[in-house]
Amino acid sequence: MKKIQALTDPEEIKASVTTFRKGDVSLETWKSLTHGAYSHNSLLSFQNDWETFLGFCREHKVSPLPAAVTAVRRFVEQTAKTRKAASIKRYIITISMIHRVHAHPDPTKHREVRFTLNKLYREKADDAGQATAFHLEHLNALHEKLSDSDRLKDIRDLLIWTLCFEGMLKRSELSALSYDAPQKTDNGFVLHVGEHVISLSEQAGDLIERWLLVSGVADGPLLRGINKHEQLGDTPMDHSSIYRVFRRAASELGEENAFTFSGQSPRVGASQDLSQAGLSIKEIQQQGRWKSPAMPAQYVGNKQARDEAMDKLKRKIELD
Repeated sequence: MKKIQALTDPEEIKASVTTFRKGDVSLETWKSLTHGAYSHNSLLSFQNDWETFLGFCREHKVSPLPAAVTAVRRFVEQTAKTRKAASIKRYIITISMIHRVHAHPDPTKHREVRFTLNKLYREKADDAGQATAFHLEHLNALHEKLSDSDRLKDIRDLLIWTLCFEGMLKRSELSALSYDAPQKTDNGFVLHVGEHVISLSEQAGDLIERWLLVSGVADGPLLRGINKHEQLGDTPMDHSSIYRVFRRAASELGEENAFTFSGQSPRVGASQDLSQAGLSIKEIQQQGRWKSPAMPAQYVGNKQARDEAMDKLKRKIELD
């Protein structure tokens, strides 16, 4: 974390505190407050992090600036239910910086908060090898930002993010999609993935029709590489191309300094979103076409179910 000089003028501090309590702080204000020490994308991350914390404070009717130690601790505990350790670390950095710059005591340094954080990091140690979750909120934010774009690459990437999330697709499944994998029915679009038929949202259906229209794809692979001249290739996208598309998602959201999405991220995020919506591990397993409940159980943090499933799978392999 860069050392940013704190405000010293009482009137300036008062005015700035009022601005940050209200929220929706402009990037220019963030840039001025941090004396231009951070990149545009870093400022976007700070802005998003602060809005997340403000939302929590408004919901619980507590002060965001200065924030009480208990409020920060409860914020950590609540966000830990849906966020990875890396995201929470970034939230804490932002909260700490805003308090220090406004000459307020830093609540994140209190032993109560540090104890909660240390406990959280230990509990989330198993997440280290797991892809960063790509949630519905991420997809909605990308739609809001890019849905009006006429660029071929924007339309394709938005379609990739949408199909991967709604269909919980593996990278290999995405690459293998043919031009006729999406089919329009009386009830909207469906996606054929092997022997499975997946219902798609109206939003996904609109994107499919738009992609087929602007790309001119009428045979071969549905999704393909695009060169710097906006020219469409003939071959399906490979794993490295898909990885770059998901790296772009984090960049578009201003989150590239906090985490990196991968082709596996939508399966992780969709599993967690479905679990939050009340679906069982078995139901998530069926929707994601897993042979075993072990992976969806791991994705949603059900370690007991994961271990039981892995033991059952190992016994089956030994018997075979």
